[in-house]
Amino acid sequence: MSEILYKLAHRLIVSSPTPSYISIERFHLHLSVLIKLELFDDAHKLLDSSVGKNICATSLSCSELRREVWKRKGLVKEEGELAKNLVLEKGFVTSGLEII
Repeated sequence: MSEILYKLAHRLIVSSPTPSYISIERFHLHLSVLIKLELFDDAHKLLDSSVGKNICATSLSCSELRREVWKRKGLVKEEGELAKNLVLEKGFVTSGLEII
């Protein structure tokens, strides 16, 4: 029964005239539904858009879902490189420490 409800939610989100990236809460809901339905390619496409990247940069909960999608798609190495670049870019590493 829950799978049917998730499929209905997915249909409503996709057919809505208001895009899911209009707010962080709607974006998070859309990602959650895609993950529950195991539509990882669709979730990855949504996350890989410029709007998705901006939302994940400002929302920890969406960023957590992004990591889950990347992990389920087998992109752990790419996620590690992204995290390393983010740490170096933001200057979170002090001199004398090295990121492996």
